[in-house]
Amino acid sequence: MKKIFREPLFQFLLIALLLLGGERLINADDYADQQYQIVVDDQVLLQFMQLQAKTFKPEQAMAALKALSAEDRQRLVDDYARNEALFREAMALNLDKNDQVIRRRLIQKMDYLAQGFYDEVAPLTEADLQTYYKEHRQDYKKPASTTFTHVFISSEKRSVEDAKNLAVELHSQLIAEQVAFENAPGYGERFLYHRNYVNRDDDEIGSHFGDSFQQQLFAYQVFDQWQGPVQSNYGWHLVLLVKNTPAYIPELAEIASTVFADAQRQRQQDIKRKTIDGLISKYNVSDQGQQQ
Repeated sequence: MKKIFREPLFQFLLIALLLLGGERLINADDYADQQYQIVVDDQVLLQFMQLQAKTFKPEQAMAALKALSAEDRQRLVDDYARNEALFREAMALNLDKNDQVIRRRLIQKMDYLAQGFYDEVAPLTEADLQTYYKEHRQDYKKPASTTFTHVFISSEKRSVEDAKNLAVELHSQLIAEQVAFENAPGYGERFLYHRNYVNRDDDEIGSHFGDSFQQQLFAYQVFDQWQGPVQSNYGWHLVLLVKNTPAYIPELAEIASTVFADAQRQRQQDIKRKTIDGLISKYNVSDQGQQQ
């Protein structure tokens, strides 16, 4: 230990530390004053403006800063000073330590700010839309839909065969009397769901009548005549079909605005993900837990 004290380098460092500590002690008031100094310049205001607007375009921010009137600039300085003072006081009180609420808010803030880099990317082009549409065509598929009315014969309190026979007889009657769409409620029995189905999707038809009924209904051609009987989960149905529209994928021109919004949203998510991945890549993650 004595050898260390005799070393010139150690003696030099010790003297320097004593001088620095003494200077700090003598000028403690000056250092305290510096602690409560908030220095604001154009660079600070530029950064503050961009963070407030959540966009990172220095040229535009500089132009906006120069265009501020004296009163508007003072308001901006006051806003910054208020935030800075509150931040310093919070840090002095160690309010950021072990506070999961603040931790979560800071994570959310960084996650949100990562979206700001989207503004630095060139706008979507027509080629971008075409590419996105081709890659996601199936997402825009319109389901098959139908419009029809039906007359129902239940098989709940009679055999399936007896119910079918009644439906066949009723079918002949409907054709003979040329019963129109709007007059269908005057025939048959009460059905659990609806009598008329107008522009209803195939999924809804399947949920109301069963898959077998759905498949047979959409296999029918539109015909100005009663068709059937068609069996459902509840009995037999006579159908007057007005429209059957098969599933289809609209052309880009029909849904351009929707595709543009979706493509823009995906690009924003991709840029955000890449930005956050870049931040994470700077860190070395080591799991010190017990290995199983």
